[in-house]
Parts: sequence; C-alpha cells; structure tokens
Amino acid sequence: MDALSRLVSWLDTRGRMDLRCLFGAGFSVPHERVGPWRAPFHVVLKGECELWLPQSRTAIPLREGSLLVLPHGAQHTIRGMQARRGAAIRTDDSALLPIKTNVAHPDLAGLDLLCGEFEFLGRRRSHLLDTLPEHIMIAFDGRPEFAWLRGLVGMMAHEIDGQKPGASAIVAQLCGALFTLALRAHLESRPEQLGLIGLLTRERLAPALQALLDDPGRAWTVDAMARCCHLSRAAFARQFQQAAGCGPIEMLTALRMELASRLLARGGNDTAAVAEAVGYRSEAAFNRAFARHAGMTPGRYRREQR
Repeated sequence: MDALSRLVSWLDTRGRMDLRCLFGAGFSVPHERVGPWRAPFHVVLKGECELWLPQSRTAIPLREGSLLVLPHGAQHTIRGMQARRGAAIRTDDSALLPIKTNVAHPDLAGLDLLCGEFEFLGRRRSHLLDTLPEHIMIAFDGRPEFAWLRGLVGMMAHEIDGQKPGASAIVAQLCGALFTLALRAHLESRPEQLGLIGLLTRERLAPALQALLDDPGRAWTVDAMARCCHLSRAAFARQFQQAAGCGPIEMLTALRMELASRLLARGGNDTAAVAEAVGYRSEAAFNRAFARHAGMTPGRYRREQR
C-alpha cells in the first residue's frame, strides 16, 4: 500500500453529504466549530460565494468548480459576495438532501452549493492531520490535472439530482473517496508543506517514509533510512529535517505510536504484541514511550477506546 493510502486508512475516514444550498443574493450561514475529529467540506456546483474564517480573519472566494475542506473543523461562515440582505432562508426536507434556500424556485438560485463532512472514526491523533493547514481549497474547474476530481463531483451531483434507488448509498461512498482525492490534489499543488506532507512530496525522501510505514517494527537506524533513498547519512538527515520539521527517529517514533494507538483500539493483541509490532522489544520501554505520546498508559488507552 502506498504511503498516502496507508496514512489515510489509519484515520478510518467516513464521508457524508448533509445539505444542498440554493441561494440568491444576500445570505449568510454560520457554522460552529466541529473539530477535532470532523472536517466540513463545501463544493460549489454553480455560482460563487465567500467563506469567512473568523479565527484567522480570512475571506476565501469560492467559485464554480471548487472544493474547500476544513481539516480541523474550524468555525466558518458561508456568505454571499454582495453585502445587501436577501430573503429569509428556509429549509426543504423533501429531496434526497435537505435544501437551504432563499429563492422561490431553484432556477432562480445563483449559487448551488453542496455541504458535507468527513468524520475520522478512529478519533486518534494523526500526524497527517496535524500537518494539514486550516483550510484546503482546490479549484478544479477547467484544470485537466484535476479531471478525476471534477468527474467524481459530477457523479455526486448526478445522483443527488436523479434521486434514483441507491442514490444515498452511492453519494456516501463517493464522499469517502473525496477526502483522499482532496489530499492528493493538495500534495500536487502545495509541495512546500512540512511534516508528513513534506515527506510525501519529496521524491528523494519518499522511499524512506514508505519503508517506515511498510515495516515499522524493524530496528531502524538513520543509516538504514538513508540507504533507502541512496543518500549519505548526513545529506539524508539534513534534507529530512528540512522537509519534515523533525528528525528521522522522531518521525519514526511518532508513526509507531500512531500505529500502536490503532492496534490497541482494535483489540485482539495484548500490549506486549503491540509493542513488538511497532519495534519495541521491551514492553516497559513501549509503555513509557506510549505514555509520553498519549498521556496515558496503553492499558488505560485500550479501555477508554472500548
């Protein structure tokens, strides 16, 4: 399994579509913070609007053919591009998706917006999520490199409009793929990111990350990681620090603890087996490392997850 697929699988992501917004001029819809294990997203099918992030005081214009994801569940407001006030907003629950609108007929709407949410069912610390910014915005309309994203959004819109048997299940399954597609697009458009994202975008360093994820229980050294990338130890350590913002051993420990959290939550293995799976020959050493990572012992963590 490639590195991005494995890291996403650790999140146990589920996506769903919650709402369709059909608005004319002059609207404002606030959304409270829902993080840290939920990530709202918005897809503009037609028209334009603005997303306001009060914490960072950032206004993001959204136009037709764009996807915006809030990986950390930030508080935000979707509003019209014009300041003037429009008609009151009402909700119609008769369609496949509930519809919020301030127009008398759907054909009068200048904005057609799909709103949904990704939920990370594992509810565990993720170093992939930690390295993502407050928002990810992908403008995919008219960009050949994002044709696959445009195609998936088109399928979702088709199922929502058609309301045929099975449409709800199909949309939910497509939503699950949307998060990974958004991350892939983010990787391709923002190569300067740090952390795990930084490693994923560096061709010279990606083989080391892949090797760590494939065999986290191996007795890794910096020299062994460097050999995966055909670099000297010094060059590898320097480039790794620049890309990841931490040293190779520190990253290895973080990945091991994240995997250990997943194994403990799933059950079926005792603490000693989990320790060995993530590279610790001493259960006591693993217990100390996990307590530093999670703020509690492996046993307590397992009980709380259950």
